[in-house]
Amino acid sequence: MAVNSFVYIFNAPGWHSYVSFGAFSVAVYLASFIIQMLNKNYPDEPLSVKQKSAFNWLFVLNFFMFSLLLSYNINDVKLIIGSTKREIALAGPLFYAMVLLHFLITILQVYILVNMVKLRRALNRNFEKKSLDLDILGN
Repeated sequence: MAVNSFVYIFNAPGWHSYVSFGAFSVAVYLASFIIQMLNKNYPDEPLSVKQKSAFNWLFVLNFFMFSLLLSYNINDVKLIIGSTKREIALAGPLFYAMVLLHFLITILQVYILVNMVKLRRALNRNFEKKSLDLDILGN
């Protein structure tokens, strides 16, 4: 998708192509950053204040990415519903591949959002349990 958006910048430059390329580039960056955070902190290390702030920003950015991808999906469905059989035949399988890819990326984005919430809950639960154990041992 990001490559397609990058090529689209040169074929039809405009604000839509720049937003599309930026959005998919951010999605790739967010995925790598989340994996890095998982490797450093899961499940016993508590998040520092800076990491909590970064985690919250990641969640907000992922939510905006989800809304952008959802708008792509709604646009694709409107194109399919509004098209005639002749237009659909002219579009060919490449159009359906792009529609399917948009839906798959949206499902992946939902999966990432849900697991970010689960990860944050697990980290908080483990940290609270660990600090509670230390309080009991200290008394």
